[in-house]
Amino acid sequence: MCKTIISIPKTITINIIIKNHSISITGALGALTRILHKSVDVQLHNTSKLIVYSNSFDVKNKALIGTTCALITGMITGVTKGFTKTLQLVGIGYRVSIQDNVISLIIGLSHSIDYILPAEIVATCPSQTEIILTGMNKQLIGQVAADLRALRPPEPFKGKGIRYINEIVHTKDTKKK
Repeated sequence: MCKTIISIPKTITINIIIKNHSISITGALGALTRILHKSVDVQLHNTSKLIVYSNSFDVKNKALIGTTCALITGMITGVTKGFTKTLQLVGIGYRVSIQDNVISLIIGLSHSIDYILPAEIVATCPSQTEIILTGMNKQLIGQVAADLRALRPPEPFKGKGIRYINEIVHTKDTKKK
């Protein structure tokens, strides 16, 4: 039997639903639920340890155990601390504004682009060229950040576009005569 043990903080409650093979984690910031793979089982031990195991010694199941542990650890971090992603707009005239759950982007096109945020994500705009996304679900924050970046990815000659805050954009040299 392959197994991995995850330690659980005292501020978190975990419910394992056997019927639909899912796990629900509740913390200070809210609750997250995830459906688990059918070949991976989860067992709560003393409310301080979570055991993720599989009865098969298959290489695929070992990989699924590691993936499940990473997902559950991300859920625990999400309901206790939360996640943030910061995007930066680089370019002349590039601006962002946020009203309610709609991000309005002016990124060098003839019109502005409105992006509707999911209800689980909160966006703030400390300056006209910066967006901070916060929430509990790591996957959803990464997906929204990738969607926003895909609207105008950094171009390779001047580096203009939407980028992550610590992203290094490799620029090409211009043609020389």
